[in-house]
Order: sequence, then structure tokens, then C-alpha cells
Amino acid sequence: MDDNEKHALDVVRARLVQRYPDLEPEIVEDLIAAALDRFDGCRVRDFVPLLIERATTRTLDATYRRAPAPPQPIRTSELPATAHAEPAAPAVISSRRVRSVRGAFARRSPRLS
Repeated sequence: MDDNEKHALDVVRARLVQRYPDLEPEIVEDLIAAALDRFDGCRVRDFVPLLIERATTRTLDATYRRAPAPPQPIRTSELPATAHAEPAAPAVISSRRVRSVRGAFARRSPRLS
């Protein structure tokens, strides 16, 4: 492991500790170490920090669910209440219109004519 990879892993470690403040940093450290063990024999090491961050994030998201944020109140203007709600008229489409619209835009193949 060279210095650039060590520095990139330190950045990943700091980013994950900041992203999951409710967890102890040792948990993040252990997950990073476990993910790093999977890439020990790899010759190409350019993307190892990125892959470790993704694997650790995926594990943390699947294992440690964060408490849902409380919903923010929505401010809306009050609508006046109606005395009688009228049923909506059902939408009716004439079959003639559908055919005329279809015929106007659809191109027919010369083989079908």
C-alpha cells in the first residue's frame, strides 16, 4: 500500500465517520479493515479506496438504520369548505376522435396498404 492509497483511505475513513456520527469510529474502522482484506491480492490498486468506501457504505446502510427524521410541518393556506361536494362527471372520449387522431399522426407501412 503506497502513501496515496493510505491518504485516500484516511479521507474515506473521515468521511464515513462524519456521515455516521451515531456509530463509534471503531465500527467504521473494522468495516474498512474487513473490506481492505478483500483487496489484498489485487495488482491494480487505483480504485481500492473508492470500492472500500462503497462496500462500507452499503454495509452500514443495510445494517445500521438511522432514525427517520421527523416530518417537517407543511404550511398551506386553508381552503374554504364546500357545502355539497358534487360528483365529478366521468370523462368520455368519442371513438371517432380517437380514430381521427390516430389516423392523422400514424404512418402506415406501404406493405400494409
